[in-house]
Amino acid sequence: MSTDGLESLTSAALLGTARTEPDFAALHTHATAGAIDGTAEHRLLGAAALERAFVAAGSAPATCALPEPAADDDRPLLPPAAAERLRALLTVRSDLIGEWLDAAQGFRAPHGIVVDLLERASALDEDQRDKLVVLLGPRGRWLAQQNPHWSDLVAPDTGDPSVWQHGSAATRRRWFRALRAQDPAAATELLTASWKTEAASGRQTLLGELATGSGVYDEDLLETALGDRSRKVREVALDLSRRLPDSSFGRRMTRRVQDWTRVQDGALEFTIPDVLDADAVRDGLDDPLPRAVEPARADRTYTDEETRDRARVWALATSAPLSAWLTPGTPIGDALDLEVSEHLRDVLRHARATAVDHQRDSAWASELLQRDDRTGSRVAGHAPRDVLVEHLRRMSARQPLLVDHFAALPAPWPADIAQKALTVLYTAAAPNSHSFRALTDLLARRAPFELVDLFDDAATRTDDLVRLNRFATAADILKLRRTLHEELS
Repeated sequence: MSTDGLESLTSAALLGTARTEPDFAALHTHATAGAIDGTAEHRLLGAAALERAFVAAGSAPATCALPEPAADDDRPLLPPAAAERLRALLTVRSDLIGEWLDAAQGFRAPHGIVVDLLERASALDEDQRDKLVVLLGPRGRWLAQQNPHWSDLVAPDTGDPSVWQHGSAATRRRWFRALRAQDPAAATELLTASWKTEAASGRQTLLGELATGSGVYDEDLLETALGDRSRKVREVALDLSRRLPDSSFGRRMTRRVQDWTRVQDGALEFTIPDVLDADAVRDGLDDPLPRAVEPARADRTYTDEETRDRARVWALATSAPLSAWLTPGTPIGDALDLEVSEHLRDVLRHARATAVDHQRDSAWASELLQRDDRTGSRVAGHAPRDVLVEHLRRMSARQPLLVDHFAALPAPWPADIAQKALTVLYTAAAPNSHSFRALTDLLARRAPFELVDLFDDAATRTDDLVRLNRFATAADILKLRRTLHEELS
Protein backbone atom coordinates (compact mmCIF):
# COMPACT_ATOMS: atom_id res chain seq x y z
CA MET A 1 0.00 0.00 0.00
CA SER A 2 1.43 3.41 -1.00
CA THR A 3 2.57 5.90 1.67
CA ASP A 4 3.17 8.75 -0.79
CA GLY A 5 0.27 10.70 0.70
CA LEU A 6 1.70 10.59 4.22
CA GLU A 7 5.06 11.69 2.90
CA SER A 8 3.50 14.72 1.20
CA LEU A 9 1.75 15.67 4.46
CA THR A 10 5.05 15.32 6.34
CA SER A 11 6.75 17.67 3.88
CA ALA A 12 3.95 20.21 4.31
CA ALA A 13 4.20 19.99 8.09
CA LEU A 14 7.95 20.56 7.99
CA LEU A 15 7.59 23.62 5.76
CA GLY A 16 4.64 24.92 7.80
CA THR A 17 1.08 25.61 6.73
CA ALA A 18 1.85 29.34 6.55
CA ARG A 19 4.21 28.69 3.65
CA THR A 20 2.45 25.86 1.78
CA GLU A 21 -1.02 24.47 1.34
CA PRO A 22 -1.26 20.70 2.07
CA ASP A 23 -2.26 18.63 -0.96
CA PHE A 24 -4.68 15.77 -0.24
CA ALA A 25 -4.84 14.41 -3.79
CA ALA A 26 -2.30 11.60 -3.14
CA LEU A 27 -4.13 10.38 -0.04
CA HIS A 28 -6.19 7.19 -0.04
CA THR A 29 -8.66 9.18 2.12
CA HIS A 30 -8.54 12.33 -0.03
CA ALA A 31 -12.34 12.70 -0.23
CA THR A 32 -12.86 12.57 3.54
CA ALA A 33 -9.76 14.65 4.28
CA GLY A 34 -10.95 17.33 1.90
CA ALA A 35 -14.18 17.70 3.87
CA ILE A 36 -12.42 18.53 7.16
CA ASP A 37 -13.25 22.04 8.44
CA GLY A 38 -10.95 24.26 10.43
CA THR A 39 -7.63 26.03 10.12
CA ALA A 40 -4.96 24.80 7.73
CA GLU A 41 -2.96 23.16 10.53
CA HIS A 42 -6.08 21.45 11.91
CA ARG A 43 -6.96 20.15 8.44
CA LEU A 44 -3.40 18.82 7.92
CA LEU A 45 -3.36 17.03 11.30
CA GLY A 46 -6.83 15.59 10.72
CA ALA A 47 -5.88 14.37 7.26
CA ALA A 48 -2.70 12.77 8.64
CA ALA A 49 -4.70 10.95 11.33
CA LEU A 50 -7.19 9.63 8.78
CA GLU A 51 -4.54 8.48 6.35
CA ARG A 52 -2.44 6.85 9.07
CA ALA A 53 -5.43 4.89 10.34
CA PHE A 54 -6.27 3.76 6.82
CA VAL A 55 -2.71 2.65 6.06
CA ALA A 56 -2.51 0.75 9.37
CA ALA A 57 -5.89 -0.98 9.17
CA GLY A 58 -7.22 -0.69 5.68
CA SER A 59 -6.53 -3.01 2.77
CA ALA A 60 -7.13 -2.94 -0.92
CA PRO A 61 -8.32 -5.98 -2.84
CA ALA A 62 -5.48 -7.91 -4.45
CA THR A 63 -5.21 -11.00 -6.61
CA CYS A 64 -2.66 -13.66 -5.66
CA ALA A 65 -1.73 -16.64 -7.75
CA LEU A 66 -2.27 -19.98 -6.01
CA PRO A 67 0.91 -22.03 -5.51
CA GLU A 68 1.29 -25.29 -7.32
CA PRO A 69 -0.19 -28.16 -5.29
CA ALA A 70 2.09 -30.57 -3.46
CA ALA A 71 3.23 -33.60 -5.41
CA ASP A 72 1.61 -36.95 -4.76
CA ASP A 73 3.24 -39.32 -2.26
CA ASP A 74 2.71 -43.02 -2.98
CA ARG A 75 4.58 -44.33 0.07
CA PRO A 76 2.58 -46.47 2.49
CA LEU A 77 0.75 -44.59 5.25
CA LEU A 78 2.19 -44.70 8.75
CA PRO A 79 0.16 -47.15 10.91
CA PRO A 80 -2.13 -45.28 13.36
CA ALA A 81 -0.44 -46.74 16.45
CA ALA A 82 2.98 -45.70 15.13
CA ALA A 83 1.74 -42.17 14.38
CA GLU A 84 0.49 -41.79 17.95
CA ARG A 85 3.75 -43.23 19.23
CA LEU A 86 5.70 -40.55 17.37
CA ARG A 87 3.58 -37.79 18.85
CA ALA A 88 4.09 -39.24 22.33
CA LEU A 89 7.87 -39.48 21.86
CA LEU A 90 7.98 -35.87 20.64
CA THR A 91 5.88 -34.69 23.58
CA VAL A 92 8.32 -36.06 26.16
CA ARG A 93 11.36 -35.41 23.91
CA SER A 94 12.38 -39.04 24.21
CA ASP A 95 15.90 -40.04 23.23
CA LEU A 96 14.30 -42.87 21.20
CA ILE A 97 13.07 -40.40 18.56
CA GLY A 98 16.14 -40.95 16.40
CA GLU A 99 15.70 -44.72 16.42
CA TRP A 100 11.98 -44.37 15.64
CA LEU A 101 12.66 -42.06 12.67
CA ASP A 102 15.27 -44.47 11.30
CA ALA A 103 12.83 -47.37 11.58
CA ALA A 104 10.02 -45.36 9.95
CA GLN A 105 11.88 -44.58 6.73
CA GLY A 106 9.72 -45.65 3.80
CA PHE A 107 6.44 -44.53 5.42
CA ARG A 108 4.62 -41.21 5.07
CA ALA A 109 2.88 -39.32 7.83
CA PRO A 110 -0.95 -39.04 7.79
CA HIS A 111 -2.12 -35.64 6.51
CA GLY A 112 -3.95 -34.94 9.77
CA ILE A 113 -0.75 -34.74 11.86
CA VAL A 114 1.52 -32.95 9.38
CA VAL A 115 0.94 -29.50 10.90
CA ASP A 116 1.42 -30.84 14.43
CA LEU A 117 4.72 -32.46 13.47
CA LEU A 118 5.94 -29.29 11.77
CA GLU A 119 5.21 -27.36 14.96
CA ARG A 120 7.26 -29.82 17.03
CA ALA A 121 10.15 -30.13 14.59
CA SER A 122 12.06 -27.14 16.01
CA ALA A 123 12.75 -29.09 19.23
CA LEU A 124 14.74 -31.75 17.32
CA ASP A 125 18.39 -31.71 16.37
CA GLU A 126 19.32 -31.08 12.75
CA ASP A 127 19.68 -34.73 11.75
CA GLN A 128 16.32 -35.64 13.28
CA ARG A 129 14.61 -32.65 11.65
CA ASP A 130 15.84 -33.77 8.25
CA LYS A 131 14.50 -37.29 8.83
CA LEU A 132 11.17 -35.91 10.03
CA VAL A 133 10.85 -33.80 6.86
CA VAL A 134 11.44 -36.96 4.82
CA LEU A 135 8.60 -38.64 6.74
CA LEU A 136 6.32 -35.65 6.08
CA GLY A 137 7.01 -35.95 2.37
CA PRO A 138 5.97 -33.53 -0.40
CA ARG A 139 2.96 -32.22 1.53
CA GLY A 140 5.06 -31.42 4.59
CA ARG A 141 7.68 -29.62 2.51
CA TRP A 142 4.93 -27.74 0.65
CA LEU A 143 3.36 -26.54 3.91
CA ALA A 144 6.73 -25.57 5.37
CA GLN A 145 7.46 -23.38 2.36
CA GLN A 146 4.18 -21.48 2.88
CA ASN A 147 4.92 -20.58 6.51
CA PRO A 148 7.96 -18.45 7.43
CA HIS A 149 8.13 -20.16 10.84
CA TRP A 150 8.71 -23.52 9.16
CA SER A 151 10.68 -22.52 6.08
CA ASP A 152 14.03 -23.33 7.75
CA LEU A 153 12.97 -26.98 7.95
CA VAL A 154 13.29 -27.34 4.20
CA ALA A 155 16.70 -27.42 2.57
CA PRO A 156 17.27 -24.19 0.62
CA ASP A 157 17.05 -24.19 -3.15
CA THR A 158 20.64 -24.34 -4.35
CA GLY A 159 19.44 -23.22 -7.78
CA ASP A 160 18.89 -19.74 -6.34
CA PRO A 161 22.33 -18.10 -5.98
CA SER A 162 20.86 -14.94 -4.42
CA VAL A 163 20.88 -16.65 -1.00
CA TRP A 164 24.63 -17.20 -1.27
CA GLN A 165 25.22 -13.68 -2.57
CA HIS A 166 22.99 -11.67 -0.23
CA GLY A 167 21.81 -13.94 2.62
CA SER A 168 22.71 -13.73 6.30
CA ALA A 169 25.61 -15.80 7.64
CA ALA A 170 23.24 -18.51 8.88
CA THR A 171 21.24 -18.79 5.64
CA ARG A 172 24.42 -18.79 3.54
CA ARG A 173 25.78 -21.62 5.65
CA ARG A 174 22.59 -23.70 5.21
CA TRP A 175 22.61 -23.01 1.47
CA PHE A 176 26.28 -23.98 1.21
CA ARG A 177 25.70 -27.15 3.25
CA ALA A 178 22.87 -28.16 0.89
CA LEU A 179 25.12 -27.57 -2.13
CA ARG A 180 27.92 -29.55 -0.51
CA ALA A 181 25.56 -32.51 -0.05
CA GLN A 182 24.50 -32.33 -3.72
CA ASP A 183 27.81 -31.52 -5.42
CA PRO A 184 30.88 -31.40 -3.13
CA ALA A 185 33.27 -30.22 -5.83
CA ALA A 186 30.97 -27.38 -6.89
CA ALA A 187 30.71 -26.22 -3.27
CA THR A 188 34.49 -26.11 -2.95
CA GLU A 189 34.79 -24.19 -6.21
CA LEU A 190 32.23 -21.65 -5.03
CA LEU A 191 33.95 -21.11 -1.68
CA THR A 192 37.31 -20.77 -3.42
CA ALA A 193 35.90 -17.99 -5.61
CA SER A 194 34.61 -16.01 -2.61
CA TRP A 195 37.44 -16.86 -0.21
CA LYS A 196 39.16 -13.46 -0.26
CA THR A 197 35.93 -11.58 0.42
CA GLU A 198 34.80 -13.73 3.37
CA ALA A 199 35.34 -12.56 6.94
CA ALA A 200 37.53 -14.78 9.12
CA SER A 201 34.50 -16.17 10.97
CA GLY A 202 32.86 -16.98 7.63
CA ARG A 203 35.99 -18.67 6.31
CA GLN A 204 36.21 -20.80 9.45
CA THR A 205 32.53 -21.78 9.44
CA LEU A 206 32.21 -22.52 5.73
CA LEU A 207 35.53 -24.36 5.58
CA GLY A 208 34.26 -26.61 8.36
CA GLU A 209 31.42 -27.72 6.09
CA LEU A 210 34.00 -29.44 3.86
CA ALA A 211 34.27 -32.19 6.48
CA THR A 212 31.27 -33.76 4.72
CA GLY A 213 32.18 -35.26 1.37
CA SER A 214 35.87 -34.35 1.53
CA GLY A 215 37.94 -35.31 -1.50
CA VAL A 216 40.80 -34.37 -3.81
CA TYR A 217 38.81 -31.38 -5.09
CA ASP A 218 39.34 -29.74 -1.67
CA GLU A 219 43.11 -29.89 -1.81
CA ASP A 220 43.90 -26.50 -3.38
CA LEU A 221 41.57 -24.59 -1.06
CA LEU A 222 42.96 -26.38 2.00
CA GLU A 223 46.49 -25.50 0.93
CA THR A 224 45.43 -21.85 0.77
CA ALA A 225 43.71 -22.07 4.16
CA LEU A 226 46.80 -23.59 5.82
CA GLY A 227 48.45 -20.20 5.32
CA ASP A 228 45.45 -18.13 6.42
CA ARG A 229 46.05 -15.19 8.73
CA SER A 230 43.40 -16.51 11.15
CA ARG A 231 44.59 -19.18 13.59
CA LYS A 232 41.13 -20.72 13.82
CA VAL A 233 40.91 -21.04 10.04
CA ARG A 234 44.33 -22.70 9.97
CA GLU A 235 43.21 -25.18 12.65
CA VAL A 236 40.17 -26.20 10.59
CA ALA A 237 42.32 -26.52 7.46
CA LEU A 238 44.85 -28.68 9.31
CA ASP A 239 42.14 -30.99 10.63
CA LEU A 240 40.65 -31.43 7.16
CA SER A 241 44.05 -31.91 5.50
CA ARG A 242 44.74 -34.83 7.83
CA ARG A 243 41.72 -36.60 6.35
CA LEU A 244 43.31 -36.65 2.87
CA PRO A 245 46.36 -38.95 3.08
CA ASP A 246 46.85 -38.94 -0.71
CA SER A 247 47.10 -35.14 -0.92
CA SER A 248 50.15 -32.89 -1.23
CA PHE A 249 49.93 -32.40 2.54
CA GLY A 250 50.05 -36.18 3.04
CA ARG A 251 53.04 -36.53 0.73
CA ARG A 252 54.93 -33.81 2.62
CA MET A 253 54.25 -35.61 5.88
CA THR A 254 55.40 -38.92 4.41
CA ARG A 255 58.73 -37.32 3.44
CA ARG A 256 59.10 -35.98 6.97
CA VAL A 257 58.48 -39.41 8.48
CA GLN A 258 61.25 -40.71 6.22
CA ASP A 259 63.59 -37.82 7.15
CA TRP A 260 62.87 -37.79 10.91
CA THR A 261 62.84 -41.54 11.66
CA ARG A 262 64.84 -44.69 11.17
CA VAL A 263 64.45 -48.31 12.30
CA GLN A 264 67.51 -49.58 14.14
CA ASP A 265 67.78 -52.90 16.02
CA GLY A 266 64.05 -53.31 16.48
CA ALA A 267 63.50 -49.72 17.59
CA LEU A 268 61.91 -46.70 15.94
CA GLU A 269 64.27 -43.78 16.46
CA PHE A 270 63.35 -40.14 15.94
CA THR A 271 65.66 -37.31 14.91
CA ILE A 272 63.61 -34.15 15.38
CA PRO A 273 65.01 -30.93 13.84
CA ASP A 274 65.89 -28.22 16.33
CA VAL A 275 64.52 -25.55 14.01
CA LEU A 276 61.64 -26.12 11.62
CA ASP A 277 61.46 -24.52 8.21
CA ALA A 278 58.54 -22.26 7.26
CA ASP A 279 56.69 -25.05 5.41
CA ALA A 280 56.80 -27.33 8.46
CA VAL A 281 55.49 -24.54 10.69
CA ARG A 282 52.71 -23.86 8.20
CA ASP A 283 51.79 -27.57 8.28
CA GLY A 284 51.28 -27.43 12.05
CA LEU A 285 54.44 -29.24 13.15
CA ASP A 286 55.36 -26.50 15.61
CA ASP A 287 51.95 -26.46 17.32
CA PRO A 288 51.88 -27.20 21.07
CA LEU A 289 50.79 -30.58 22.33
CA PRO A 290 47.04 -30.61 23.09
CA ARG A 291 46.25 -30.67 26.80
CA ALA A 292 44.16 -33.81 26.39
CA VAL A 293 47.32 -35.64 25.33
CA GLU A 294 49.51 -34.06 28.00
CA PRO A 295 47.93 -35.04 31.33
CA ALA A 296 49.55 -33.79 34.51
CA ARG A 297 51.76 -36.48 36.04
CA ALA A 298 53.34 -36.06 39.44
CA ASP A 299 55.74 -38.95 38.77
CA ARG A 300 57.18 -37.68 35.49
CA THR A 301 58.60 -34.40 34.25
CA TYR A 302 60.12 -33.71 30.85
CA THR A 303 63.04 -31.57 29.78
CA ASP A 304 62.41 -28.71 27.40
CA GLU A 305 63.85 -30.76 24.56
CA GLU A 306 61.65 -33.76 25.41
CA THR A 307 58.58 -31.52 25.62
CA ARG A 308 59.37 -30.05 22.22
CA ASP A 309 59.94 -33.48 20.68
CA ARG A 310 56.72 -34.86 22.14
CA ALA A 311 54.71 -32.05 20.53
CA ARG A 312 56.37 -32.51 17.14
CA VAL A 313 56.02 -36.30 17.14
CA TRP A 314 52.34 -35.86 18.00
CA ALA A 315 51.84 -33.40 15.12
CA LEU A 316 53.75 -35.62 12.68
CA ALA A 317 52.03 -38.89 13.58
CA THR A 318 48.59 -37.29 13.64
CA SER A 319 49.09 -35.81 10.18
CA ALA A 320 51.11 -38.43 8.31
CA PRO A 321 49.40 -41.11 6.23
CA LEU A 322 49.47 -44.35 8.20
CA SER A 323 51.18 -46.00 5.26
CA ALA A 324 54.18 -43.71 5.85
CA TRP A 325 55.19 -45.86 8.84
CA LEU A 326 55.43 -49.02 6.71
CA THR A 327 58.13 -50.08 4.30
CA PRO A 328 56.93 -52.15 1.34
CA GLY A 329 55.81 -55.57 2.52
CA THR A 330 55.97 -54.69 6.23
CA PRO A 331 52.90 -55.82 8.19
CA ILE A 332 51.23 -53.23 10.41
CA GLY A 333 51.92 -55.42 13.42
CA ASP A 334 55.67 -55.26 12.84
CA ALA A 335 55.56 -51.45 12.84
CA LEU A 336 53.59 -51.46 16.08
CA ASP A 337 56.07 -53.87 17.70
CA LEU A 338 59.01 -51.46 17.31
CA GLU A 339 60.40 -50.06 20.54
CA VAL A 340 60.04 -46.30 21.06
CA SER A 341 61.69 -43.97 23.54
CA GLU A 342 59.72 -43.85 26.77
CA HIS A 343 58.97 -40.10 26.60
CA LEU A 344 57.52 -40.50 23.08
CA ARG A 345 55.62 -43.76 23.54
CA ASP A 346 52.29 -42.39 24.76
CA VAL A 347 52.06 -39.47 22.32
CA LEU A 348 52.83 -41.76 19.38
CA ARG A 349 50.12 -44.18 20.51
CA HIS A 350 47.53 -41.38 20.89
CA ALA A 351 48.55 -39.80 17.60
CA ARG A 352 48.22 -43.02 15.63
CA ALA A 353 44.76 -43.59 17.11
CA THR A 354 43.80 -40.06 16.02
CA ALA A 355 45.18 -40.74 12.53
CA VAL A 356 43.10 -43.93 12.31
CA ASP A 357 40.01 -41.86 13.08
CA HIS A 358 40.89 -39.18 10.52
CA GLN A 359 41.80 -41.63 7.77
CA ARG A 360 39.14 -44.23 8.64
CA ASP A 361 41.67 -47.02 8.22
CA SER A 362 40.07 -50.34 9.17
CA ALA A 363 43.30 -52.37 8.92
CA TRP A 364 45.15 -50.16 11.42
CA ALA A 365 42.03 -50.01 13.61
CA SER A 366 41.92 -53.80 13.79
CA GLU A 367 45.59 -54.06 14.76
CA LEU A 368 45.40 -51.35 17.40
CA LEU A 369 42.21 -52.80 18.87
CA GLN A 370 43.70 -56.28 19.24
CA ARG A 371 46.94 -55.00 20.77
CA ASP A 372 45.80 -52.23 23.09
CA ASP A 373 42.67 -52.25 25.26
CA ARG A 374 43.17 -48.53 25.85
CA THR A 375 42.09 -47.63 22.34
CA GLY A 376 38.81 -45.77 22.54
CA SER A 377 35.64 -45.81 20.48
CA ARG A 378 37.23 -43.65 17.76
CA VAL A 379 39.52 -46.55 16.85
CA ALA A 380 37.10 -49.38 17.65
CA GLY A 381 34.43 -47.76 15.51
CA HIS A 382 36.58 -48.13 12.39
CA ALA A 383 37.36 -51.81 12.95
CA PRO A 384 35.24 -54.26 10.92
CA ARG A 385 32.19 -55.43 12.85
CA ASP A 386 33.36 -59.05 13.00
CA VAL A 387 36.73 -57.99 14.43
CA LEU A 388 35.08 -55.87 17.10
CA VAL A 389 32.62 -58.64 18.00
CA GLU A 390 35.43 -61.18 18.39
CA HIS A 391 37.38 -58.69 20.49
CA LEU A 392 34.42 -58.29 22.85
CA ARG A 393 33.91 -62.05 22.99
CA ARG A 394 37.52 -62.55 24.10
CA MET A 395 37.12 -60.04 26.91
CA SER A 396 36.97 -61.58 30.35
CA ALA A 397 33.67 -61.17 32.17
CA ARG A 398 35.62 -59.79 35.10
CA GLN A 399 37.78 -57.45 33.05
CA PRO A 400 37.28 -53.72 33.75
CA LEU A 401 34.48 -52.36 31.60
CA LEU A 402 35.57 -51.32 28.12
CA VAL A 403 32.54 -49.13 27.58
CA ASP A 404 34.11 -47.36 24.59
CA HIS A 405 34.49 -50.68 22.79
CA PHE A 406 30.89 -51.69 23.48
CA ALA A 407 29.77 -48.21 22.36
CA ALA A 408 31.50 -48.69 19.01
CA LEU A 409 29.35 -51.75 18.18
CA PRO A 410 26.11 -50.67 16.46
CA ALA A 411 22.74 -52.23 17.26
CA PRO A 412 21.58 -54.90 17.29
CA TRP A 413 24.21 -56.61 19.39
CA PRO A 414 24.64 -60.37 19.10
CA ALA A 415 22.84 -62.06 21.99
CA ASP A 416 26.04 -63.46 23.50
CA ILE A 417 27.67 -60.00 23.56
CA ALA A 418 24.63 -58.52 25.32
CA GLN A 419 24.62 -61.40 27.79
CA LYS A 420 28.32 -60.91 28.52
CA ALA A 421 27.76 -57.20 29.17
CA LEU A 422 24.89 -58.03 31.52
CA THR A 423 27.08 -60.56 33.33
CA VAL A 424 29.81 -57.95 33.78
CA LEU A 425 27.26 -55.52 35.17
CA TYR A 426 25.76 -58.12 37.51
CA THR A 427 28.99 -59.50 38.92
CA ALA A 428 31.78 -56.96 38.63
CA ALA A 429 30.80 -53.36 38.07
CA ALA A 430 30.08 -50.85 40.83
CA PRO A 431 26.46 -49.81 40.25
CA ASN A 432 27.11 -46.14 41.04
CA SER A 433 29.97 -45.81 38.59
CA HIS A 434 29.78 -43.93 35.32
CA SER A 435 30.82 -47.08 33.46
CA PHE A 436 27.94 -49.05 34.97
CA ARG A 437 25.40 -46.40 33.95
CA ALA A 438 26.85 -46.03 30.48
CA LEU A 439 26.91 -49.76 29.74
CA THR A 440 23.39 -50.23 31.12
CA ASP A 441 22.13 -47.49 28.80
CA LEU A 442 23.91 -49.10 25.86
CA LEU A 443 22.35 -52.47 26.64
CA ALA A 444 18.86 -50.96 26.84
CA ARG A 445 19.26 -49.44 23.37
CA ARG A 446 21.25 -52.09 21.53
CA ALA A 447 20.48 -55.50 23.04
CA PRO A 448 18.26 -57.84 20.99
CA PHE A 449 14.62 -57.73 22.04
CA GLU A 450 14.50 -61.41 22.99
CA LEU A 451 16.62 -60.64 26.07
CA VAL A 452 13.86 -58.66 27.79
CA ASP A 453 13.07 -61.55 30.13
CA LEU A 454 16.75 -61.84 31.02
CA PHE A 455 16.77 -58.19 32.14
CA ASP A 456 13.62 -58.70 34.20
CA ASP A 457 15.20 -61.75 35.80
CA ALA A 458 18.41 -59.84 36.59
CA ALA A 459 16.36 -57.15 38.33
CA THR A 460 14.55 -59.67 40.53
CA ARG A 461 17.66 -61.62 41.49
CA THR A 462 19.76 -58.74 42.85
CA ASP A 463 19.59 -57.43 46.39
CA ASP A 464 21.25 -54.15 45.38
CA LEU A 465 18.56 -51.47 44.95
CA VAL A 466 20.69 -49.45 42.51
CA ARG A 467 21.26 -52.48 40.27
CA LEU A 468 17.59 -53.41 40.56
CA ASN A 469 16.48 -49.95 39.46
CA ARG A 470 18.89 -49.79 36.55
CA PHE A 471 18.10 -53.29 35.30
CA ALA A 472 14.36 -52.66 35.58
CA THR A 473 14.70 -49.35 33.72
CA ALA A 474 16.74 -51.03 30.98
CA ALA A 475 14.06 -53.76 30.68
CA ASP A 476 11.35 -51.10 30.30
CA ILE A 477 13.30 -49.29 27.58
CA LEU A 478 13.92 -52.56 25.74
CA LYS A 479 10.20 -53.38 25.89
CA LEU A 480 9.30 -49.92 24.57
CA ARG A 481 11.78 -50.29 21.70
CA ARG A 482 10.33 -53.68 20.84
CA THR A 483 6.83 -52.21 20.84
CA LEU A 484 7.66 -49.27 18.60
CA HIS A 485 9.33 -51.58 16.06
CA GLU A 486 6.29 -53.87 16.14
CA GLU A 487 4.02 -50.89 15.50
CA LEU A 488 6.04 -50.06 12.39
CA SER A 489 6.10 -53.61 11.04
